[in-house]
Amino acid sequence: MNVEWGLLPLGIEESDLVMLLLALFILSVLVVAMFIVFPWYFAVLGTIFIIVGILYGVKELRKQQDSSE
Repeated sequence: MNVEWGLLPLGIEESDLVMLLLALFILSVLVVAMFIVFPWYFAVLGTIFIIVGILYGVKELRKQQDSSE
């Protein structure tokens, strides 16, 4: 299912998967900490900023991959 959705490449190594899970865990702790420390509107704004940054990074990586093929 992940291959069809394009979430994970077919040849992903175990260490890459562990690093991906670690990064997702750190991001989730960061989002929870933002909601604890900041008012809700700043926390929502920070969460949206993180999501937009991730989407921009994925878009650039896909554009770079398409240009190399």
